[in-house]
Amino acid sequence: TCGSKSLLLSALMSLLLLHLCSKLEAASNFDCCLRYTECRIHPRFIVGFTQQLANEACDINAIILHTKKNLSVCADPKKEWVKRVVHILSNRVKKM
Repeated sequence: TCGSKSLLLSALMSLLLLHLCSKLEAASNFDCCLRYTECRIHPRFIVGFTQQLANEACDINAIILHTKKNLSVCADPKKEWVKRVVHILSNRVKKM
C-alpha cells in the first residue's frame, strides 16, 4: 500500500507540473500592451480592434487597434479619441 500511495502521489505531482508548464507556455506566447501610443490614429486607417483586460497575463487595460498596414497599436481605453474610434468601428460592424 505504501508503494501504491507513492506511485499515486508521483502521478499527481507530474500532472500538476504538466498543467503549470502549459499555463506558463500560454502566458509567454501571448503579447500584451505594456504602454499606450502617444499618437492619435484616424479611424479610416483602422480596420478593427481588440480589447485587452488587465489580468494575470497583462498588466494594463488597453484597446489594441489593428491598422490597414497590419500593425497593432496599443491605446488607452480612457482617452476620448479611443472611445470615439471604438464607437465608429462598432457601428461599422453593425451596418454590415
